[in-house]
Amino acid sequence: MFAVFDSEIMAYRVVLPRFRDPFIEGTATINTWSAPDPTGRRKRRSAWIPRGLYAVLQGRRTLLRLLERIRVLSPNSGRARAADWLQRRLMNDRHRRVMLDSDGARRDFVTPDIALGPPVAFRRGDVLFCSGYGWNDGNICEIGALRTGKGVRLAIVCYDIIPLQSPHFFKPRDVDDMRHYWDAAFANAEQVVVNSKAVAADVRRYCAEHAIAPPKLAVRPLGADPAEMRSASGLMLPAGLEEGRYALFVSTIEPRKGHQLLHRVWKALLAEGDPRLQGFKLVFVGRPGWMMEAFERTLKEDSGPGGSLVVLAGVSDALLDLLYRRAAFCLYPSLYEGYGLPVVEAFARGKAVLASSAGALPELAADFSPCLEAEDEAAWRIALKAWIVDPAARAPYEQAIAERFRHPAWAEAAAGVFAAVLEPGPEEPAP
Repeated sequence: MFAVFDSEIMAYRVVLPRFRDPFIEGTATINTWSAPDPTGRRKRRSAWIPRGLYAVLQGRRTLLRLLERIRVLSPNSGRARAADWLQRRLMNDRHRRVMLDSDGARRDFVTPDIALGPPVAFRRGDVLFCSGYGWNDGNICEIGALRTGKGVRLAIVCYDIIPLQSPHFFKPRDVDDMRHYWDAAFANAEQVVVNSKAVAADVRRYCAEHAIAPPKLAVRPLGADPAEMRSASGLMLPAGLEEGRYALFVSTIEPRKGHQLLHRVWKALLAEGDPRLQGFKLVFVGRPGWMMEAFERTLKEDSGPGGSLVVLAGVSDALLDLLYRRAAFCLYPSLYEGYGLPVVEAFARGKAVLASSAGALPELAADFSPCLEAEDEAAWRIALKAWIVDPAARAPYEQAIAERFRHPAWAEAAAGVFAAVLEPGPEEPAP
């Protein structure tokens, strides 16, 4: 049974069959614009205003929501096409982020009454498996009560607890919400599935430091389907990029990912004036994140037309695949990672990666790529220059990737996670 947490009733509701696959695939999502805060820890401004008045004050949202009902409930009709046409003219950037994919295709953005059925009637012995970002989308107190009150087994995926380890990289409110969530989740969950040995060690350490009886931990990797050349008829690299003449870094632009270090290193290399670097480019692919406004302004100033720094956001899956395949190599200088899927994505396309030695990255890199200290700018400058001017320096890694790299596909990874949840074994030993 697939269910989502509905903050209107503070309980799980069954997802109707029509929306199960779209929700899982990311082509549909729940409209929570006027819903109560799911964590139950604060009241939104809308809670203080009568619903009718709020609908009037939020006239654009109200009209978008009404048009979405027409579009979704009358598919393939003239009414649906007219609703879509009008919506696209009403949308601002914030609306487009949730209602459109990067290629402009529509994403269903439906209210709970359209997509959800009745509340889940939990019974003793049922397993509630929380695989999403429950710290922001659910109420851990209500969820924990299912175990104590109804005898439900609670299993949770923990991708990382980086905000609890390095709170200065995140907004204080998000850190506070995550701390509240994980303190209760670790105390209530029968099992926590993590995606790396590094995260398992982090959870054990955090529980010990905060006097929380640690849950049973299972380490299961994330998946990555084998890279297959996507349909790219007529697709070309962005203007100014040449095959084999750029290094690629794929990541949201946020404080801990290492964009600032690479930016400093790149400027230092250019200042050396080595002619062998001429024409080579550094490419950042990723949407803007948080707490990086000043740096984003710097990137805009330094990434003008014809420059050696290129910043791309909102690229399609097909273009991202092309960017990976035609890059000389990839970069991942993160200050900490619970996993690091872009490293796997690069390996799957035969590309070597200069990665940091932080968190789980050495587990993924193994002997397929070197790992550098995340904040050692001198080491990054030396390695980056070496891989640009002498492709032979990265050739042994490319050969090892081509001959021996293998990673679980998503179906295999999911099977491993569900096996760990439904047939829990003994506590997995600490590394």
